[in-house]
Amino acid sequence: MGRRWALSRDLIARDPARIEGMFAHIVPRYDLLNRLMTLGLDRRWRRIAAMQASPARGGTVLDACCGTGDLAFTLTDAYPGCAVVGLDFSRAMLVKAEQKSSARRRRGWATAPRFVRGDLLDLPFPDDEFSAVTVGWGVRNVSDVRRAFCEMVRVTRPGGRVVCLESTPVGGGLSRWFHRVWMGHAVPALGRLVAGEAEAYAYLPTSVRSFPSVEELAAIMWRSGLEAIRFRRFGLDGVAIHVGEVPGASGAPRP
Repeated sequence: MGRRWALSRDLIARDPARIEGMFAHIVPRYDLLNRLMTLGLDRRWRRIAAMQASPARGGTVLDACCGTGDLAFTLTDAYPGCAVVGLDFSRAMLVKAEQKSSARRRRGWATAPRFVRGDLLDLPFPDDEFSAVTVGWGVRNVSDVRRAFCEMVRVTRPGGRVVCLESTPVGGGLSRWFHRVWMGHAVPALGRLVAGEAEAYAYLPTSVRSFPSVEELAAIMWRSGLEAIRFRRFGLDGVAIHVGEVPGASGAPRP
């Protein structure tokens, strides 16, 4: 039976096994497709997300849903005095991340993230473990967005930040037309040509359309216990970086 990722009801419902299977299949061309889909801008967006994390000196940072490790590596480079942990549900993604980490060490990089397998909806860490938590293009793939943020808040120390980099629905006008053409037609075509997997990349626009708007996501973050929430949009409004802060010891109680 052929793979029907985009048309599968359990995939659209963010079934963990199907999500993991889809990402395992596209790992070999995952990084290249990211560059092509974003015209190389994903690297800039990751750097901005890393800057927004602003962890305490000497602290530990978690990059949840780390994939092949690009945001975790960006955090390591931006904060050499911090320890970075990358977590992902996909074994195949973590294998690729470890391979990239080994290649970096051979090129002379002194520090590298530590990669572990785990579920964003049930993080395998104690409360208040991290100075900051980031998630890049991962929240959109979970079945319970609020629970994901509650978990990130739980493991972040008071005063620390949670940073979310994610594709987001667009409004009207030129932006909507562009993303309908690019994400709805060009990206699946690229997936077919480069990775031999058009339907896996058709899942991307499908998942974006059903994802909360930037305002709705900010509200979810607030209900998860974050404060001082702000966001900034990029890529003709198709990508957003949200930042929220965990209340300090003297802050207001979490909702």
